[in-house]
Amino acid sequence: MSGRTINISGVNPVEDPSYRYKMPSVVGKIEGKGNGIKTVVVNISDLALSLHREAAEVNKFFGCEMGAQTTYNEADDRAVVNGAHLDPELQQCVHKYVEKFVLCPECGLPETAYKINQGCIWHRCAACGAKEMVDMNHKLCTFILSQDKKNKKDKAKAKKDKAKKAEEEGSSEKTDKEKKKKKKSKDSDDEKKDKKKKDKKKKDKKKSKKKSKDSDGSLADDMDDLSVGSDVAGDEDVMGEYCLKLSFDLSTQVHGISHLSLLHCRPCH
Repeated sequence: MSGRTINISGVNPVEDPSYRYKMPSVVGKIEGKGNGIKTVVVNISDLALSLHREAAEVNKFFGCEMGAQTTYNEADDRAVVNGAHLDPELQQCVHKYVEKFVLCPECGLPETAYKINQGCIWHRCAACGAKEMVDMNHKLCTFILSQDKKNKKDKAKAKKDKAKKAEEEGSSEKTDKEKKKKKKSKDSDDEKKDKKKKDKKKKDKKKSKKKSKDSDGSLADDMDDLSVGSDVAGDEDVMGEYCLKLSFDLSTQVHGISHLSLLHCRPCH
């Protein structure tokens, strides 16, 4: 719920209808009875947003000016001022707040932002560039300084948590990279082992083929010797040597040749 739109002004009203700085009028709602009576500022967030200030700060100003206790719950955006307070009274407090903490002391425009340095609150105007100190004797200054300190702590904590989270994510990413690297190394080792096994099998196969070839060549040489022995008929001693040479059992040779019969040999004397 938002009130009617009015010009942003201090204690002296601005009557210009084309004035571009606007804010909603305050809307209060009285709740409770007796000692528990209180006023809820319904549109505190809209009001604070138009003034570029925190809702808790604006609500605190009501308490400082009226001498009442105030509470603001950011979770449900509920601003409470103890006691019964009518809208005109609340609106007058808003104009006082704007005069002291929103308007630039030099140009009078609501274009200021706080600059806090060494426990002092300064107005810095975005319109004219002026830098003026606020009334440090006002009770609200204590609240502003305490809020600034709290915000700095929260920012530092958030930054620390963010750095910690980034470090944890980086550590986790590093661990994943190391795991992938180890797995890759392991796979590479397995590939090397498989390659060695394959190379060994190839070498064994080559050796087996070579051995088989040598055996075939040896058997062919023996057959050639047999043929030569049959042609040499004149020398009985030589023929005897051939007969003795070829009389052994060739069952140890390859291809299942068991025994060569001396069909082409002439009888030995």
